[in-house]
Amino acid sequence: MMKKALLILFALTLFLAVSASAESESPLLGKPFPDFTVTDTDGNALTLSEELKDHEAVLINFWATWCGPCRNEFPAINKVYEEYKDRVAFIALSTEPKDSNDIIKAFRQENGLTLPMGRDEGHKLYNTLGTKNIPVTVIVDRFGNTVFFQIG
Repeated sequence: MMKKALLILFALTLFLAVSASAESESPLLGKPFPDFTVTDTDGNALTLSEELKDHEAVLINFWATWCGPCRNEFPAINKVYEEYKDRVAFIALSTEPKDSNDIIKAFRQENGLTLPMGRDEGHKLYNTLGTKNIPVTVIVDRFGNTVFFQIG
């Protein structure tokens, strides 16, 4: 858990300092991430292009409630969220069709998570990633380009 927090913190720090990219197998790396709008469990509409107007980057995490590694990384992601939320927008999107907003909201509350969480309905975004694994963390820079891609 601490290792994941340090990895995310390092990636964000590196990105914010020099706008560097990470090595990956994703076909999206270095390319524009598709604009999207999702609704989080609090009923807030989050649109990538709108979030980038007020933030230096957006961190998107793809996960599911049944995924052990996903559960294990959330304390680290939430810690980084608390530290960088003024500069970086965060959204955790469940890829599990059975994870309703009520289930996600309960999961968020049970685990003391404060970062925005919602659903990737119909895998619209997840299908663009070029992987079938979760968790996946993506960072999109202020220009809308995918600059970090991490599986696991």
